[in-house]
Amino acid sequence: MATVNYQGEVKIPQHLLNSLGLSPGTEVDFERQGDALLLRAVKFTKRSRAEDGPKILNYNGPTVTLDEMDEAIGKGAEESLHLHSAKLC
Repeated sequence: MATVNYQGEVKIPQHLLNSLGLSPGTEVDFERQGDALLLRAVKFTKRSRAEDGPKILNYNGPTVTLDEMDEAIGKGAEESLHLHSAKLC
């Protein structure tokens, strides 16, 4: 059981913090549901940018340009078409 202090704060038990992945600085939102409060972690507090993609996905490999991506996609599509047409013959 927890108690609300004079500042309106409640200490969340450590096992709940751990199981929900909440750490210091995590933004949370509250929703009233009847006589209960629902606490929910705010997952995305800012807009993502395309250039943040590798960081968001924890990717640490080399970066490639859009031209390199387009070339790789084209090559893969060409190889896929050749494999598909070879199966039809």
